[in-house]
Amino acid sequence: MKWLSGWSLSLSVVLLVGCSSASGPTFNAYTVTAADGSRLHQVECHGILEGPATCMKVAQRICHGEPVRAVQRVGRLQPDNDEADVTRRLTFACGDPPDTPAAAASQPLVPVAQTVDQFVLQTDTLFAFGQSSLTSILPGGAVNLEQVVARIKQRTGVQFISVVGHTDRLGPDTVNQPLSLARAQTVREYMIKHGLDGEVIHATGVGSRDSTTQCPESESRAVIACLQPDRRVSIEVRAQ
Repeated sequence: MKWLSGWSLSLSVVLLVGCSSASGPTFNAYTVTAADGSRLHQVECHGILEGPATCMKVAQRICHGEPVRAVQRVGRLQPDNDEADVTRRLTFACGDPPDTPAAAASQPLVPVAQTVDQFVLQTDTLFAFGQSSLTSILPGGAVNLEQVVARIKQRTGVQFISVVGHTDRLGPDTVNQPLSLARAQTVREYMIKHGLDGEVIHATGVGSRDSTTQCPESESRAVIACLQPDRRVSIEVRAQ
């Protein structure tokens, strides 16, 4: 199990305005309303081939020539000495920022939700092979989930819990996509049964679209082992 930390905005409304393209860069684009009522945009870049610049290119298209004003960048965990741009979620506004002290002073101070915990659970130890139900959760996987639930219960002001299922690249998308979603939904169900608020837990599945490995193009036992980090369920917890 790995633990990461970062920052995230508190969002009260999320409205889908764009989506990924099978023939172009892989991304999701949203229009969001922050807790202070201001209108922002958010782009999530899932692919590994397009590079982090995909987020900024999509943002520039959304802003239609206006300056892109980055509010927040969220990326994958990198070594402390790695200065590379690893943006995978970009929250931004279009246009120049207010440039007068009076305008800045008139903006209310809004508490910002922080990503207080992030967990990665390997599905090889979480579920029986090819399974996704509550009854197929392995004993070791149940122990890991209990630890995650206990950690979340220690947090106050939890506003959002994201549960995302992932698979490796082996097998067709018609199998991997529903399997990743089913496993995320089962983890959500487990968390609810163990006392967490289902209203703030959101489950999604991305199949093999967010791979973290670079393994040879074959299906040997060595490659299957190499692809293990891709078979996972990630959990992000945001709280004030």
